Amino acid sequence: MLAPLKHANFRWLWIGMGLSYTGDRLQELAQGWLVALLTGSALAVGGIGVLSSIPMLLMPLGGVIAEQADRRRILLTGQWAGVCITGGMAYLAFSQRISVWHIYAWAFISGMVWMVIRPAYKVIVTEAVPLDEVRPAVSLNSITETSALVITNAGGSALIGWLGLPVAFLLNSASYLAAIFCLGRLKGFDRSVGKKTGQSSIHHLLAELKDGVVYLARHKELLYPLLITLTLIAIVSPATSLLAAIVYKDHGSIIQLGLLGGAASLGAFSGALYAGMKSEGNPIRTYSLFGLIAAIGLIIFTMKPIGVTGGMALYTLGFLAFAQAVWNTSRVPRLAAPDYQARLQALTSMAFTLGTPLGALWGGVVVDRYGLVAMVGGAVLLAVISIIIWILTHYQSEH
Repeated sequence: MLAPLKHANFRWLWIGMGLSYTGDRLQELAQGWLVALLTGSALAVGGIGVLSSIPMLLMPLGGVIAEQADRRRILLTGQWAGVCITGGMAYLAFSQRISVWHIYAWAFISGMVWMVIRPAYKVIVTEAVPLDEVRPAVSLNSITETSALVITNAGGSALIGWLGLPVAFLLNSASYLAAIFCLGRLKGFDRSVGKKTGQSSIHHLLAELKDGVVYLARHKELLYPLLITLTLIAIVSPATSLLAAIVYKDHGSIIQLGLLGGAASLGAFSGALYAGMKSEGNPIRTYSLFGLIAAIGLIIFTMKPIGVTGGMALYTLGFLAFAQAVWNTSRVPRLAAPDYQARLQALTSMAFTLGTPLGALWGGVVVDRYGLVAMVGGAVLLAVISIIIWILTHYQSEH
């Protein structure tokens, strides 16, 4: 599991991007609670995730760019953009001029930046280690991100409760500067790696993107597990993306929000660790079983969202989602042609970048209009889909 840390490039990526990711999650915790306080609406809280995900729907196009450009430079440019954007947000927060539309604007612009950064980062992580260490590297990266979520949710909520919301924006700016320092230490990533460098017209990029989508459609061993993950995320993600509004409506505090978010993050950490050590076997059968368990977890959460029961349910949902994320990411280097790596990594990210805003939209409307318990309908739908897929897979394996 720790073998990738032997490589200096991976260590600097791991430290730098881990710090950047931690800062973003701390700011998201603060701004989610702020929107809940200002509006009291689950849909308004979900709007943050929706707006950040709209640009991310173009992430496959970002994958095409990442295949043809200097990936290290892409990461550095993104971090400098983050310094400028979050610096402005910190100023607004400390001067008490920040409003909901500022948060929405930050979410959208940040999504635009990550549209290109994410596929470049996912590929450069796999290039920083030998092929036989790709899955441990992907797992370690996911473990780091989920650990950051645990720290920011549990410790960050206490820090925000003590020092106030503006400190989260300031610390996020500092995290980008730390990432810039670490990325500056990378060696061997200073040149463009794409075979068709220079051909970056819109027509060419769209043609490359279409080629990647066609490639994915033709490789069912990559496509089908991804579609199942997308379905799971779209249905269960409101439990986490709307968590600030759910806690606020249930008269909870930011400390309780942090503890519940920490439970989900701890589950994600465990799921990433599990997936890094164990193969998924038959992914269709495994994923359908995970879907059924997730449906049960979502029902339990809707019945008692705050407290130990709600925390255990969120832990389960985090485990199931991130185990699939690690398997999906590590499957690409193993099964896909080298020329398609960045595009397919971007498409695997679509399970979250598309599934999460879809969940925020339907979940926000349902929670605001009918209450949290109405999300049981989504859980039932997920259970039915999972059972059907499992039966079909079992039938095909016997015939």
